[in-house]
Amino acid sequence: MICLTIDIGNTSTSFCFFLENKIIGFSRIPIEKISERSVKKILKKFWKKHLTLKIIISSVVPKINDFFRKFLNKLNVEYFFFQQVKDNFNFHTNIINKSTIGDDRLINVFYAKELYVRSVVIVDFGTATTFDVLDKFGVYDGGLITPGIQMSLLALKQKTAKLPLVNFKNTKNVVGYTTEQAIQSGFFWGYVSMVDGLIKKIEKEKSTKFKIILTGGYSKHFQKLLKNVLLIDEFFTSKGLNFFLRKYLKL
Repeated sequence: MICLTIDIGNTSTSFCFFLENKIIGFSRIPIEKISERSVKKILKKFWKKHLTLKIIISSVVPKINDFFRKFLNKLNVEYFFFQQVKDNFNFHTNIINKSTIGDDRLINVFYAKELYVRSVVIVDFGTATTFDVLDKFGVYDGGLITPGIQMSLLALKQKTAKLPLVNFKNTKNVVGYTTEQAIQSGFFWGYVSMVDGLIKKIEKEKSTKFKIILTGGYSKHFQKLLKNVLLIDEFFTSKGLNFFLRKYLKL
Protein backbone atom coordinates (compact mmCIF):
# COMPACT_ATOMS: atom_id res chain seq x y z
CA MET A 1 0.00 0.00 0.00
CA ILE A 2 1.15 3.51 -0.86
CA CYS A 3 0.41 6.41 1.47
CA LEU A 4 0.33 9.94 0.14
CA THR A 5 0.53 12.99 2.38
CA ILE A 6 -0.67 16.29 0.94
CA ASP A 7 0.39 19.36 2.89
CA ILE A 8 -1.42 22.47 1.61
CA GLY A 9 0.51 25.58 2.64
CA ASN A 10 0.04 29.26 1.90
CA THR A 11 2.79 29.29 -0.73
CA SER A 12 2.88 25.74 -2.08
CA THR A 13 1.44 22.25 -1.71
CA SER A 14 3.75 19.34 -0.92
CA PHE A 15 3.07 15.77 -2.07
CA CYS A 16 5.02 13.02 -0.30
CA PHE A 17 4.62 9.33 -1.18
CA PHE A 18 5.49 6.67 1.40
CA LEU A 19 5.98 2.92 1.25
CA GLU A 20 5.67 2.08 4.96
CA ASN A 21 7.94 4.77 6.50
CA LYS A 22 10.19 5.24 3.48
CA ILE A 23 9.76 8.25 1.21
CA ILE A 24 9.56 7.04 -2.37
CA GLY A 25 8.59 10.30 -4.04
CA PHE A 26 8.24 14.00 -3.32
CA SER A 27 6.98 16.95 -5.32
CA ARG A 28 5.82 20.50 -4.66
CA ILE A 29 3.41 22.73 -6.61
CA PRO A 30 3.08 26.50 -6.10
CA ILE A 31 -0.39 27.20 -4.73
CA GLU A 32 -1.40 29.28 -7.76
CA LYS A 33 -0.58 26.39 -10.11
CA ILE A 34 -2.73 23.74 -8.43
CA SER A 35 -4.94 22.12 -11.08
CA GLU A 36 -6.22 18.68 -12.05
CA ARG A 37 -3.52 18.48 -14.69
CA SER A 38 -0.65 19.33 -12.31
CA VAL A 39 -1.84 16.94 -9.61
CA LYS A 40 -2.50 14.11 -12.11
CA LYS A 41 1.05 14.53 -13.39
CA ILE A 42 2.44 13.94 -9.90
CA LEU A 43 0.19 10.95 -9.24
CA LYS A 44 1.13 9.37 -12.55
CA LYS A 45 4.82 9.72 -11.70
CA PHE A 46 4.70 8.04 -8.28
CA TRP A 47 1.57 5.85 -8.15
CA LYS A 48 0.34 2.93 -10.26
CA LYS A 49 -3.42 2.35 -10.16
CA HIS A 50 -3.13 -1.34 -9.32
CA LEU A 51 -1.61 -0.32 -5.94
CA THR A 52 -3.82 0.68 -3.00
CA LEU A 53 -3.50 4.40 -2.25
CA LYS A 54 -4.45 6.05 1.05
CA ILE A 55 -4.24 9.83 1.35
CA ILE A 56 -4.16 12.24 4.28
CA ILE A 57 -4.39 16.00 3.75
CA SER A 58 -3.39 18.86 6.01
CA SER A 59 -4.35 22.36 4.99
CA VAL A 60 -4.02 25.96 6.12
CA VAL A 61 -5.80 27.21 2.96
CA PRO A 62 -9.51 26.26 3.27
CA LYS A 63 -10.44 27.52 -0.21
CA ILE A 64 -8.21 24.82 -1.78
CA ASN A 65 -9.88 21.98 0.13
CA ASP A 66 -12.93 21.77 -2.13
CA PHE A 67 -10.71 21.32 -5.16
CA PHE A 68 -9.06 18.27 -3.59
CA ARG A 69 -12.39 16.80 -2.44
CA LYS A 70 -13.82 16.97 -5.95
CA PHE A 71 -10.62 15.75 -7.57
CA LEU A 72 -10.08 12.80 -5.23
CA ASN A 73 -13.75 11.77 -5.37
CA LYS A 74 -13.33 11.37 -9.12
CA LEU A 75 -10.31 9.11 -8.54
CA ASN A 76 -12.31 6.95 -6.15
CA VAL A 77 -9.49 6.68 -3.60
CA GLU A 78 -9.73 6.75 0.20
CA TYR A 79 -8.66 10.06 1.70
CA PHE A 80 -8.87 11.91 4.99
CA PHE A 81 -8.53 15.54 6.00
CA PHE A 82 -6.48 15.91 9.16
CA GLN A 83 -9.07 18.30 10.63
CA GLN A 84 -11.70 15.56 10.36
CA VAL A 85 -9.67 12.88 12.12
CA LYS A 86 -7.37 14.78 14.50
CA ASP A 87 -9.54 13.86 17.50
CA ASN A 88 -7.99 10.39 17.21
CA PHE A 89 -4.92 12.10 18.65
CA ASN A 90 -5.79 13.02 22.24
CA PHE A 91 -3.52 15.94 23.10
CA HIS A 92 -3.26 18.54 25.84
CA THR A 93 -2.51 22.17 25.08
CA ASN A 94 -2.41 25.50 26.85
CA ILE A 95 -3.51 27.30 23.68
CA ILE A 96 -6.82 28.99 24.50
CA ASN A 97 -8.73 28.10 21.33
CA LYS A 98 -7.61 24.71 19.97
CA SER A 99 -9.60 25.21 16.75
CA THR A 100 -7.27 28.04 15.70
CA ILE A 101 -4.16 25.85 15.61
CA GLY A 102 -2.93 25.31 12.05
CA ASP A 103 -2.70 21.72 10.82
CA ASP A 104 1.02 22.03 10.16
CA ARG A 105 1.81 23.24 13.68
CA LEU A 106 -0.36 20.57 15.29
CA ILE A 107 1.17 17.77 13.23
CA ASN A 108 4.70 18.95 14.05
CA VAL A 109 3.97 18.92 17.78
CA PHE A 110 2.13 15.58 17.57
CA TYR A 111 5.06 13.92 15.80
CA ALA A 112 7.67 15.51 18.09
CA LYS A 113 5.76 14.16 21.10
CA GLU A 114 5.66 10.69 19.59
CA LEU A 115 9.43 10.78 19.00
CA TYR A 116 10.76 12.69 22.01
CA VAL A 117 7.89 12.93 24.56
CA ARG A 118 8.71 16.35 26.07
CA SER A 119 10.91 19.48 26.13
CA VAL A 120 11.05 20.16 22.39
CA VAL A 121 10.85 23.33 20.30
CA ILE A 122 9.97 22.81 16.63
CA VAL A 123 11.03 25.62 14.30
CA ASP A 124 9.32 25.41 10.90
CA PHE A 125 10.67 27.65 8.13
CA GLY A 126 7.62 27.98 5.89
CA THR A 127 5.62 30.92 4.54
CA ALA A 128 5.71 32.00 8.17
CA THR A 129 8.47 30.89 10.53
CA THR A 130 6.77 29.18 13.45
CA PHE A 131 8.05 28.05 16.86
CA ASP A 132 6.01 25.45 18.75
CA VAL A 133 6.76 24.40 22.30
CA LEU A 134 6.27 20.96 23.80
CA ASP A 135 6.95 21.64 27.49
CA LYS A 136 8.69 19.54 30.15
CA PHE A 137 5.37 17.85 30.97
CA GLY A 138 4.69 16.86 27.35
CA VAL A 139 1.98 19.53 26.96
CA TYR A 140 1.68 21.65 23.81
CA ASP A 141 2.38 24.91 25.59
CA GLY A 142 1.96 27.38 22.70
CA GLY A 143 4.30 29.07 20.28
CA LEU A 144 5.38 32.02 18.20
CA ILE A 145 4.71 33.06 14.59
CA THR A 146 7.10 35.36 12.72
CA PRO A 147 7.30 36.46 9.05
CA GLY A 148 8.84 33.81 6.80
CA ILE A 149 12.08 34.23 4.89
CA GLN A 150 10.73 34.30 1.35
CA MET A 151 7.79 36.48 2.34
CA SER A 152 10.16 38.99 3.92
CA LEU A 153 12.50 39.02 0.92
CA LEU A 154 9.55 39.69 -1.40
CA ALA A 155 8.19 42.42 0.87
CA LEU A 156 11.57 44.17 0.88
CA LYS A 157 11.64 44.12 -2.92
CA GLN A 158 8.00 45.21 -3.33
CA LYS A 159 8.08 48.01 -0.76
CA THR A 160 11.31 49.67 -1.91
CA ALA A 161 12.18 51.51 -5.12
CA LYS A 162 15.65 50.15 -5.79
CA LEU A 163 16.44 47.15 -3.62
CA PRO A 164 16.68 43.88 -5.59
CA LEU A 165 15.10 40.52 -4.85
CA VAL A 166 17.93 38.20 -3.81
CA ASN A 167 18.21 34.51 -3.01
CA PHE A 168 18.49 33.51 0.63
CA LYS A 169 21.94 32.00 1.20
CA ASN A 170 24.52 31.37 3.88
CA THR A 171 27.08 34.15 4.09
CA LYS A 172 30.49 33.98 5.72
CA ASN A 173 30.81 37.67 6.52
CA VAL A 174 28.33 39.69 8.53
CA VAL A 175 29.14 42.95 6.76
CA GLY A 176 28.27 43.04 3.04
CA TYR A 177 30.17 45.10 0.45
CA THR A 178 27.43 45.38 -2.19
CA THR A 179 23.70 45.99 -1.86
CA GLU A 180 23.01 42.33 -2.70
CA GLN A 181 25.56 41.12 -0.13
CA ALA A 182 24.12 43.47 2.49
CA ILE A 183 20.60 42.07 2.00
CA GLN A 184 21.77 38.46 1.98
CA SER A 185 23.87 38.96 5.10
CA GLY A 186 21.12 40.88 6.86
CA PHE A 187 18.58 38.15 6.19
CA PHE A 188 20.86 35.20 6.92
CA TRP A 189 22.46 36.48 10.12
CA GLY A 190 19.25 38.26 11.09
CA TYR A 191 17.33 34.97 11.01
CA VAL A 192 20.12 33.09 12.78
CA SER A 193 20.08 35.72 15.53
CA MET A 194 16.28 35.77 15.71
CA VAL A 195 15.94 31.98 16.00
CA ASP A 196 18.79 31.69 18.48
CA GLY A 197 17.53 34.65 20.52
CA LEU A 198 13.92 33.45 20.66
CA ILE A 199 14.94 29.94 21.71
CA LYS A 200 17.02 31.42 24.56
CA LYS A 201 14.05 33.54 25.66
CA ILE A 202 11.73 30.51 25.55
CA GLU A 203 14.19 28.51 27.65
CA LYS A 204 14.51 31.33 30.19
CA GLU A 205 10.73 31.81 30.43
CA LYS A 206 10.05 28.09 30.83
CA SER A 207 13.15 27.24 32.91
CA THR A 208 13.79 24.33 30.56
CA LYS A 209 16.59 23.26 28.26
CA PHE A 210 14.86 22.29 25.03
CA LYS A 211 15.78 19.92 22.23
CA ILE A 212 15.43 21.72 18.90
CA ILE A 213 13.89 20.38 15.69
CA LEU A 214 14.28 22.39 12.48
CA THR A 215 12.02 21.74 9.50
CA GLY A 216 10.79 23.46 6.35
CA GLY A 217 12.57 24.30 3.13
CA TYR A 218 15.15 26.65 4.67
CA SER A 219 16.02 24.48 7.67
CA LYS A 220 19.26 23.14 6.18
CA HIS A 221 20.75 26.66 6.13
CA PHE A 222 20.88 26.70 9.92
CA GLN A 223 22.80 23.48 10.42
CA LYS A 224 25.64 23.84 12.99
CA LEU A 225 24.68 27.46 13.72
CA LEU A 226 22.20 26.78 16.55
CA LYS A 227 22.74 24.93 19.82
CA ASN A 228 20.95 21.76 20.94
CA VAL A 229 19.61 20.97 17.46
CA LEU A 230 18.44 17.38 17.70
CA LEU A 231 17.09 16.99 14.18
CA ILE A 232 17.00 18.84 10.86
CA ASP A 233 14.40 17.31 8.56
CA GLU A 234 12.74 19.11 5.66
CA PHE A 235 10.09 16.35 5.57
CA PHE A 236 9.21 16.35 9.27
CA THR A 237 5.59 17.46 8.73
CA SER A 238 5.04 14.91 5.94
CA LYS A 239 6.51 12.14 8.10
CA GLY A 240 4.21 13.19 10.93
CA LEU A 241 1.19 12.94 8.64
CA ASN A 242 2.27 9.50 7.44
CA PHE A 243 2.78 8.33 11.02
CA PHE A 244 -0.65 9.62 12.01
CA LEU A 245 -2.29 7.93 9.03
CA ARG A 246 -0.74 4.55 9.84
CA LYS A 247 -1.03 4.58 13.64
CA TYR A 248 -4.28 6.34 14.38
CA LEU A 249 -6.23 5.28 11.31
CA LYS A 250 -4.94 1.71 11.65
CA LEU A 251 -3.55 1.36 8.14
